[in-house]
Amino acid sequence: MKLRHLLPTLIICLSGHTAWARPADGITAGDSLYTVYLLTVVAPQPDVAHYVNAFAHLLTGTPYVAGTLDRDTVERLQPGLQETDCTIFVETVLALARCAAQGENSWESYCRQLTGLRYRNGCQEGYASRLHYFSDWIADNERRGAVREITRSLGGRPDTLHLDFMSRHADRYPALHRNSSLTDSIAAHEQRLSGTTVYRLTAEQLDSTTLAAIHSGDIIAFTTGIAGLDIAHVGIALHAGGETRLIHASSTLGRVVIEERTLDKMVSDNPRFTGIRVMRPQNPLPHK
Repeated sequence: MKLRHLLPTLIICLSGHTAWARPADGITAGDSLYTVYLLTVVAPQPDVAHYVNAFAHLLTGTPYVAGTLDRDTVERLQPGLQETDCTIFVETVLALARCAAQGENSWESYCRQLTGLRYRNGCQEGYASRLHYFSDWIADNERRGAVREITRSLGGRPDTLHLDFMSRHADRYPALHRNSSLTDSIAAHEQRLSGTTVYRLTAEQLDSTTLAAIHSGDIIAFTTGIAGLDIAHVGIALHAGGETRLIHASSTLGRVVIEERTLDKMVSDNPRFTGIRVMRPQNPLPHK
């Protein structure tokens, strides 16, 4: 039985626990209880990457739901764990892992870590501050020490970002459709990011040696040839049975799954994918 199905029991068992903040708007007490339970149930791990792997496994089966961050007219953190998409799954797992690596098990610690990962400079300052493009997410979180990109060291080939998908398709994004000034802000971020050199591993480069150098717990971002877009999907790497696979929120299967196909097969099977980028979670600094 999945842990989220145990919420009524958890509410009874943990009702005396006072280590979490009042849930945010639209978030139930069950969300905070579930978060605290996840943070207390995982055994101590040697580093943050092992925690990423552990939490990713615990969240398998979580329903895939698109557009969960865009339901409100005002930008909110939306820290619930009961539904997810591919990016939210990666952010959630890494936020939980960073909490656990620092010995924190409170709702407010989780929300603080999630805010730090999801928003530019770790500050929630409205819709435009969210790291919508995953290349922006990588650069911002690498600069602040949450991840380290290893694509280039694995032999990745240079590529140049050309981003304008969101501003060209503003009608697909509720917030941009409501407020044209936000589209201008997003376009400015796109212009700032465009021209940046990044690195990617193509399907042909994903041989046994390269795949063996990807660790369980690494974050995998699938690059795409879709005009104006950088990343089409993300997930967590997993070594199982001598093969490299992915734990990810699958829109096709409607839930978080351990992918049956190997990572190289996922890239070669999908005509939208042009390769991958690989990020390694970094241990958070100890509290002073």
